[in-house]
Amino acid sequence: MSSGDEESDISLQQPTEASESQLSKLSAAQIAATQSFWKRTWCYIRLAIFRQPNKLEQFILENEPSDCAFVAKYGITICLDLSEEPRVSVNTLYLHSIHAPHPLTNFAKDEPLAPGIVQEVSESPVIVFVHGLGGQMSQFEPLMALLSQCSEIISLDLPGFGNSKYKFKSNFKIVSEISEQEKLDISSSIQAMSWADFSTDSLVRILRQFIKQAVPPEKKVILVGHSMGTHLITRLANILEAGKVEALVMLSPPPLLDDVRHKDPPKKSFSFMSYFMRFAWLFNLFRVWDRLPGLISKSVYRQLPHQSSLHQRARQFRWNLDIETNILLRYISGFKRARYSELVNAISRLNNNMKDPKTYEKVLLVGGADDHVTSVKIIRDMGDFLLDYWQKKVFNIVEVKNAGHSLLLSKPEFISGLVLNHFESHLPERLHLSPAWVLKLKAEISGDKWGLKNELKWSKTQAVSHNIFRRNGKEYAKLLGMKTLREGDPNHSPSVVESKFYGDNNGTDIKGKLIAIVDISADIPPYSPKTFKNIRYYKCATVSKVVPDHVAIRRFIQLIDDVLGSTSEPDPLVAVHCHYGFNRTGFFICCYLVERCGWSVREAVEGYQAAKPPGIKHPHFVDALYVRYER
Repeated sequence: MSSGDEESDISLQQPTEASESQLSKLSAAQIAATQSFWKRTWCYIRLAIFRQPNKLEQFILENEPSDCAFVAKYGITICLDLSEEPRVSVNTLYLHSIHAPHPLTNFAKDEPLAPGIVQEVSESPVIVFVHGLGGQMSQFEPLMALLSQCSEIISLDLPGFGNSKYKFKSNFKIVSEISEQEKLDISSSIQAMSWADFSTDSLVRILRQFIKQAVPPEKKVILVGHSMGTHLITRLANILEAGKVEALVMLSPPPLLDDVRHKDPPKKSFSFMSYFMRFAWLFNLFRVWDRLPGLISKSVYRQLPHQSSLHQRARQFRWNLDIETNILLRYISGFKRARYSELVNAISRLNNNMKDPKTYEKVLLVGGADDHVTSVKIIRDMGDFLLDYWQKKVFNIVEVKNAGHSLLLSKPEFISGLVLNHFESHLPERLHLSPAWVLKLKAEISGDKWGLKNELKWSKTQAVSHNIFRRNGKEYAKLLGMKTLREGDPNHSPSVVESKFYGDNNGTDIKGKLIAIVDISADIPPYSPKTFKNIRYYKCATVSKVVPDHVAIRRFIQLIDDVLGSTSEPDPLVAVHCHYGFNRTGFFICCYLVERCGWSVREAVEGYQAAKPPGIKHPHFVDALYVRYER
């Protein structure tokens, strides 16, 4: 999706989230109410027996959506035909999924692709994401957003999780637009499933049918799994046709059964889960007790390190609340760990093209050093086994410091960059898994490496805003709005902008010194950030055609805080751009001014309008600001 299409932005219902202070106050109150055993017990009795509401949980459910803007943009309800799957009791299954097309697909609508390029694009694999127990595809958002710049993306919410809900509840906030008929189709088909349909074997066959319906027969796939999803993709690679899978990415994998070095079957051990299977209400009561301390509960810290931010913990807590006990128990009851023999077979069935010049590391294992669910030792053991078995390095292992089980929530940018770097460095070049390749191809098609959509309109747009003032010019913001730069442009290139702030003759009347540029577009920028000598470049990709959700807003505000907090410049400025610098740019800047600088929505909107006319152009972006901050 070109960032130049911002004119056609559509509105999603904006989460009516109150201020950060309200979340912090509710969290502190919950902690105080459960800080001793007796206080926690009394709180538990009030909730479990007297059915008194939990204000923190109510607030998070009503204001924190479980999904995200990327899923909302590309989400679609699919109907899987399972009539030929004898291990699944239902013939059809409706689930919520996403399909983000290859970035050259939309580009080709304006610039037809030559047959040779079409062939190259066809060789680029589809990346399939599979979440884990209690997870949902929204947890992959930062990684999916990055990889969608060079690949086709598909994923689904497994039955009973995410937006494939057993039962939709009106007070559970989501941002995806799912019709009432679609909700009914999804819920009724999942309710018709038997307990056996939630077994690992059945889930793998559901995933196989999903790929069969979503991916053309000649296309290859890369399988990315998290936690339980790593076992599902290992088994999935065993039943897809040989050569269909190009690579495996395993994030926080649970231990596999070692049936290669240890032939004896694993001994059965006593587990309290056997009681919970018979008495689900007991497990539900345990879960209520487990999460009572709220954002500092074990239910959160199992997934995240203790140094996680308030909003990271709130996001994890929201995902935890989304999980229904009866669904969770069905998955646990039917879960069968993958075996080392299956992993070996999966690797042997990867698409090892005879034309490839070398052996590639087609398995990526990533674990968090602070993971309390699946220890980082597991990926070390897997690496030792694979090296011993293959006698060569067919895998790559990365241990991530200060990261827990929810890797992409702990360190979204780092993990996403890590995976992309692995694709670019450790997989065959013929797969074209690189944003740089997409940019190069666009240049060959258009004849201009730094080409822009709607270039005439872009050239007539104000390059950089004036200072954003309030109180009759007595106070100005540390943020500026701008349109995207263009390499080599005589009026608005990196070198031109830098010279205005750092040249011998200051070429601007803007007060302050520009220290950083934050690119919030979803696309590869039409300029080289490496050109800057004094200004730092930051990418904070957001979804076009969607009013930014509060997760994206938090990420943006945190980035601005980090940038401004790390400079010694006495009067720093940070410029923000999408394509033209009107809607998304203005929206994010206004959010920062309201949340961090204490401006009213009116002051922020009118200040930006005066600094970069006409300001935020689409009324629904302005409406979303008022809904968010001035209820």
